[in-house]
Amino acid sequence: MSLLLASAIPAVAHASEDTAPVSASVDQDVLNFLNLLRSGNGSDAVTGLLSSPLWASKAGARESMIGQIDAAIRAYGPVQSYEKLSTNRLGTLVVREYYLVQHRDMVVRWEFDLVKSSSVWHVGYFGFTDQPNAWF
Repeated sequence: MSLLLASAIPAVAHASEDTAPVSASVDQDVLNFLNLLRSGNGSDAVTGLLSSPLWASKAGARESMIGQIDAAIRAYGPVQSYEKLSTNRLGTLVVREYYLVQHRDMVVRWEFDLVKSSSVWHVGYFGFTDQPNAWF
């Protein structure tokens, strides 16, 4: 049998609507990414998001994502526009944003998971799906 002392249990933060606002710089990183996609520059778009220290140890992530974006553009045509669909807080340390991106021949949904490390926000995950049945 083990006994835990109350002082040994770490404090738990409770999320509220106004805690841990996402920094403007990480929101701008997402918008820069989408604008570069729209201008046809998927490689620079990915490189910009992967400049965070969170991605330094993930070998092959850049090439993989660029390959997926290039395949989507070949299949669906160039990106024409985008719009933010939603922002969901997942506690005080993670925010998930969804965007719909209009290609010439298809709409895809992008997900960006913004994570807080110490006092800095980063894009911790990003990806897209072309399967509308998984969007809702």
